[in-house]
Amino acid sequence: MSKLVLRWVCVLALVLGSTLVAPRALRAAPDEVAAVEQLKSDAITALKEGKFDQSNQLLGRAASLSTDPTVQQMASWISQFEVQRQEFAAERHKQYEKSVVDVKKLLDSHHETYAIDVAAKAYLLADDKEAFRKEPWVDELIRQSAIMADEADKSEQWIKSLRLYASLGSIEPAVPEWKDKLKLATRRIRILATYAPDAVKALQQGESKDREAVDALLNPATQPAASATTKPAKDDDNDAFRIDWKDMVKGADRSMLIDALIDARTNYYRQVEFSDLLRGGLKGMRVLLTTKGLEGTFPGLAQESKRNQMLEKVDKALETATTPKANESTVRDTLDEMLATNHSSVDLPDEVVVTEFADGAFAELDPFSSMIWPSELEEFNKTTQGEFSGVGIQIQSDAKDGALKVVSPLEDSPAFKAGIRAGDVITHINGKNAKGITLNQAVKTITGPSGTTVMLTVRSPNAKVREYTIERQTIKVSSVKGWNHRPGGGWDYFVDSNNKIGYLRLTNFTKGTAEELDRAISDMKGRDVRGLILDLRYNPGGLLSAATDVSDKFLVGGDIVSTRADRETPNQPTKVTAESDSNECDLPMVVLVNQYSASASEIVSGALKDHHRAKVVGERTFGKGSVQMLFPLGNRQSYLKLTTSHYYLPNGKCIHREENSTEWGVDPDLTIEMTPEQMTAAIEARQELDILRDAPDVTPPGTDPQKESDRAQAATQEAAGATTRPVKRDALASDPQLSAAVLLLRMQLAGAQL
Repeated sequence: MSKLVLRWVCVLALVLGSTLVAPRALRAAPDEVAAVEQLKSDAITALKEGKFDQSNQLLGRAASLSTDPTVQQMASWISQFEVQRQEFAAERHKQYEKSVVDVKKLLDSHHETYAIDVAAKAYLLADDKEAFRKEPWVDELIRQSAIMADEADKSEQWIKSLRLYASLGSIEPAVPEWKDKLKLATRRIRILATYAPDAVKALQQGESKDREAVDALLNPATQPAASATTKPAKDDDNDAFRIDWKDMVKGADRSMLIDALIDARTNYYRQVEFSDLLRGGLKGMRVLLTTKGLEGTFPGLAQESKRNQMLEKVDKALETATTPKANESTVRDTLDEMLATNHSSVDLPDEVVVTEFADGAFAELDPFSSMIWPSELEEFNKTTQGEFSGVGIQIQSDAKDGALKVVSPLEDSPAFKAGIRAGDVITHINGKNAKGITLNQAVKTITGPSGTTVMLTVRSPNAKVREYTIERQTIKVSSVKGWNHRPGGGWDYFVDSNNKIGYLRLTNFTKGTAEELDRAISDMKGRDVRGLILDLRYNPGGLLSAATDVSDKFLVGGDIVSTRADRETPNQPTKVTAESDSNECDLPMVVLVNQYSASASEIVSGALKDHHRAKVVGERTFGKGSVQMLFPLGNRQSYLKLTTSHYYLPNGKCIHREENSTEWGVDPDLTIEMTPEQMTAAIEARQELDILRDAPDVTPPGTDPQKESDRAQAATQEAAGATTRPVKRDALASDPQLSAAVLLLRMQLAGAQL
């Protein structure tokens, strides 16, 4: 045999030999396979229970015994998440310890009235809230703060008393006294803000000086150097933008109020008597008459004899009119007596008497029952219809200097087409200085009837100032947003492009939400989406029909929600069920919620949880489970928004939070708490991704080339200075709740049974 042949025989023998022995060398023993599978199973169970550290340890052990790439990937995912979770936990503990130290620092520096505010923050950060409340120093602080709050009430320092009662209520949420006194202080401030804003400003200035001293004490390194340029321009205190109280109460009349009280007596979800409503209305009048600071607006209140005359009539009515025998005639007679005595004493405008009586009357029912007066109809329609007439920009007030900053223009809006971009500062509106005005004042001035114009003076980041005369149009506000706004418009929906995990955030529920959702899911399906995160955090709710349509998109059958009152009323119980159709979305899902997810958000998250259609991650929801109906008044010039029933989830639970409730809302399957600082960081990172920017080398139709050249120069200058600004954390790394949702979906898509 030749040497060449012999060499190939040897090679073949080696190959065959290795082929025969390799399986015995690499194949895992049956007991090892079983051990890995058991570790995986235990790890997933621990994950579902929120025991992330245990899940991490178990998957780490499984990965050490197995070369299965899926096991290795699962171990890597949970390890990365656990590192992030430990960082957030350490940050939370650090914030708690700092808050406790800050409380003692404030007490030692004689800033006692602010110590309870920081203690309330420490309470929210405490791992064991009950143990925190039982600390002797906390007990003494609550006692002293209650005394200071009472003194603030007596000295008419309503903002201070409101702050103190709010903090007391945070630490002792089950104490009704704090809630009642907080409501009273809130009403007084609302009255002053409406009729005598200068009085509120004076109170705010006093609080502001104290707050600056406290901030300097607690955070000395973060205090900016004093500079004249950081102070908002006065511009006659922006009087030109003030909303006149006369416009706010215009159109409110006695007949509307009487009809509203009758409707409430008939249709409220539980038994309510005219005496209850009259008592609330008269108490509302008493608060108006005893709130100091209104004398400049209503001279009659400055005359003590006339004020006392009106107060005596109110107090007498509280004794005689609020009996169980009160009826429609009692209501009419009481209102007529109030109006007549008012004319002969303090002589307030009838509209003021009517609106303040109404505010007090419906406050006796619940926070969500109220009048919608003629002046409020337009704004109310904006929130429910998802459209308004304006220029299409999101704005915010800069906390440092009061500048009115553009957060982002809306797609295809008049503002975007004109050339206004994120980061621009609106210096003037219709030629009037806009620095330091409130957001409400800005929105009220910039919006207006479609077809009319508004002139905005805008300063871009490169300090170029231009004037834009923009025609207002009907703006449809999208309620469904994706992960990242694409330059030029549209959304990138994938939070994890490698695993094809989509992300949708619903900001509220409008008549167009279901259609927007359909389009977004269709877009993702065209890009091979495998899993979906539905973010309902900070979503205050909206239309019931939109909530049921959204739920139906993900359910093939069963109850979605039912409503019923606690007594027999003209409004019959209802039930909405899901229907199976060809347009269902069967993607694996996680729903994100927090304490600011309310109403329609709770219906959707609760229905998907009860039907085991999705895992719910985050924190317990708000607990707004009441149904409001609109009752037209005065030829539909105004409405009564009245609670007529409560929502019930498929499992029969009522999600509404009553006074002193211990159970409410939708409890997540997996609880992930976030501190206020973590929430702020996550929101800021999220807002960066929401900004609509120009597509590269694309100029929106109708824009001025010179303006775009200036803007390009500004962008270049901004980029050049980017290294001097702090690096922002990405939205996923800043958000532990979102990270947990991504982790769950990754695990599920890798085969874990969740």
